[in-house]
Amino acid sequence: MINRGRSKWENLREMLSRNSQDHVLLFMEQLSPEEQRTLLDQLDGVDLSFLRREILRLRRPGADGGRLRPAPCTLLPSSPTEEDNWERAYRTGEAALRRGEVAVVTIAGGQGIRFGTVNSKGFVPITPVRGKPLFQLFAERILADEARYGTTIPWLILAGPENRRETENFFSERDFFGLKEVHIFNQGRLPLMDRDGKLILSTRTSIATHSDGDGGLLLALNIHGFFSTFSRLGVKHLSCHQVDNPLALPIDPYFIGFHLLTQSQMSCRCVRKAYAGERIGVFADTGRKLRVIDSMDLPPECASALDISNRLRFGQADISIYLLEIAFLEQFFRQEPESYYRDLPLHTVMRKVPFLNAAGHLVLPTEPNALKMERYLSDLLPFAERTLLLEGRRDEIFSPIKNQLGLDSPETSRRDQVRLFANWLAMGKVDMLRDEAGTPPFAIEIAPSFANSAREFLAKWARLERRPAVVENFYLE
Repeated sequence: MINRGRSKWENLREMLSRNSQDHVLLFMEQLSPEEQRTLLDQLDGVDLSFLRREILRLRRPGADGGRLRPAPCTLLPSSPTEEDNWERAYRTGEAALRRGEVAVVTIAGGQGIRFGTVNSKGFVPITPVRGKPLFQLFAERILADEARYGTTIPWLILAGPENRRETENFFSERDFFGLKEVHIFNQGRLPLMDRDGKLILSTRTSIATHSDGDGGLLLALNIHGFFSTFSRLGVKHLSCHQVDNPLALPIDPYFIGFHLLTQSQMSCRCVRKAYAGERIGVFADTGRKLRVIDSMDLPPECASALDISNRLRFGQADISIYLLEIAFLEQFFRQEPESYYRDLPLHTVMRKVPFLNAAGHLVLPTEPNALKMERYLSDLLPFAERTLLLEGRRDEIFSPIKNQLGLDSPETSRRDQVRLFANWLAMGKVDMLRDEAGTPPFAIEIAPSFANSAREFLAKWARLERRPAVVENFYLE
């Protein structure tokens, strides 16, 4: 029996029974009072009626191919007038940075198990010469931008409950790389359920849960009081990116400038899909609203359709790089926080999840048995009155690490970094051996302290009185 808080727990028991979830109390009589409280405390934080309703509906944004149109997009400049527009955006973005109006959010809640660490992917060594982990790479980029713009750039790192402490230790042991405003906070979790909407016991004292996706950022910002922090610091916009993309620029003056000039509430970067069957979401226009269509939801006739330039008609890929107006985000919580859950859809996917059977034995399933639920930041787009889609060069801003080997692996990402640095050097009139794809036969690395972009590199490189020779393991800082 529960010795204290009896009324609360009895109400919880009733709620579990009402939602056909009382199976999770199967082993209660075998638990100590402390173990009972552990389980009931976890269950008390779950909105069972809402989640079961969502699972039973399997709500997932579909895609009607007849209503989809290519999304309006600001393309890379191809004329003097467009180049002038991009230059204006760059200057506008720089001015906002000098005013301290932009903070950075790095989504780092997942685990890098396939890369040899149970911690965040931010711990994975990724740069081609020095082998800097992703967290260090982004820290150095932000630190360099702070020096360039004479400001403090708040950096928020959304970690998972299972790796927050290790992430905090990583940064504290390195004195936060000299950064003054680093905030590491927990991503939320949602329970896993079976096909019938039943909670899954992972142990006798806990149900199986999973991080709530990058869309959980909204609730986490509210819970941890960041909206008041932003107001105090004068921050008006959030630059968001995923930790597993080494080419992502936490601070991009071009992107910030276009975001401000268009008065966008939510802005997105896109790159061209590599091929029609690439498993990546694409942007589309769904009746005057910008939206991301998951690759599994995009009708086949849309996925392979070509435009008059013989390019994929729906080829603008979502790479999870966003700019968010803070005033827009606050709208979700001004009246009642629960509206967040009602309005933002849940996405579900089947996963193999170990579970405790009725005999109390752990079962390792051979087939997917559990529905994992997540929210996506991209689902904020239909709620925004003003949005922007800005094209970027894939080889400059997107080379994620998703797999241990092969495509989208640390190996291909390091290669892409080397190729990018080689392109900068070639623009700086450095003659070096490169293959047909533009990759030199040895590793090179340019540190963020020297340059974060080709524009910055060329300006600094031109001012060097003595330029170093580009040889194997070339490192420039």
